[in-house]
Amino acid sequence: MKRTLKALLAFVALGMSAAVCADTYRVGIIETISLPIVDGSRAAFTQELTRLMPEDEFEFVVLNAQGSSELANDLVTQVVNNEDVDLLVTVATLATRAAFQHPQTAAFPMIFMTVADPVGEGIVDEFGQTSAKNITGESHVLEARVKLDMLDGLLQASDVAKPVKIALIHTTYPSSTNLANELLALDSAYDNVEFVDIYTPFLTGENALQRMSEAIVDTLVENHHSFDGYWLSTGPLSQVEGLVSTIYSRTALFPIFAESISSVKDGALLGVVSDVESIGQSAANTAKRVLEGTTPNTIPVKRMDKYAMAVNVSTAIALNMPIPSAYLKLAKRHVYQ
Repeated sequence: MKRTLKALLAFVALGMSAAVCADTYRVGIIETISLPIVDGSRAAFTQELTRLMPEDEFEFVVLNAQGSSELANDLVTQVVNNEDVDLLVTVATLATRAAFQHPQTAAFPMIFMTVADPVGEGIVDEFGQTSAKNITGESHVLEARVKLDMLDGLLQASDVAKPVKIALIHTTYPSSTNLANELLALDSAYDNVEFVDIYTPFLTGENALQRMSEAIVDTLVENHHSFDGYWLSTGPLSQVEGLVSTIYSRTALFPIFAESISSVKDGALLGVVSDVESIGQSAANTAKRVLEGTTPNTIPVKRMDKYAMAVNVSTAIALNMPIPSAYLKLAKRHVYQ
């Protein structure tokens, strides 16, 4: 009986100690705009952070800038001055730019995710460096040269006429423009590829995605006889549901490369991207380190090290571009037809 009582008292004491040691963290999350990659990575982040720190309590303050740079800046001011948060997490480029450039965030702990080009945004001079401000994060986009190497390898294995003329479609959203410029700068190094830059202004407000996609579709309809296919770059257009099908129905053009798995399902020949679960989970691991005492500007900014490759066999047949067996092995669960 005494032994049982002692064990019970020890259990109660242990429970009281755990309760005393538990922390409550407020995490501010500013999203650029509501898109599948933004919503999905944020949901994966909050779920994984809660799982990683089960003894602690979390309050997530989630705000959305609706694609507006001005609103994003106002939301950063709101979070820094009024929300009493322990960490600021920004999702996608415009929100991250606002937080990084804001005059009150010099020492504020910040993490970003789903930012395609943190080097172009001036967060660091090159990958592997730490930032001058108290921020860190990862790019979810594979290096442009690696993507072109993959496409070039596929084209070399095919009998199609070369160079393949590809419409590089994007908006003027910052990450879309930056990554398109990276591809265009490498164009001359690849004899099998010829890019033509096709873009539309980035819009906000009601039906913005629909208006941007309609503008791109109209441009492709006017010029589709000049192209063998198109490259669907990262950014808002890659998140438009049904865009691949719409373009095909009006032009018979396939995306030869896309930066979303869903686009490969819809008919893109080849795609490589980090999935939203991996993006959110990786950011949650970084957040745990920061909340436990590591300052963000001691953690190097880098590219993610986990990517999913996808191929569409039916599109390969239609384009007479057989997919090498090595690509099929890499794609594994993401082979579509």
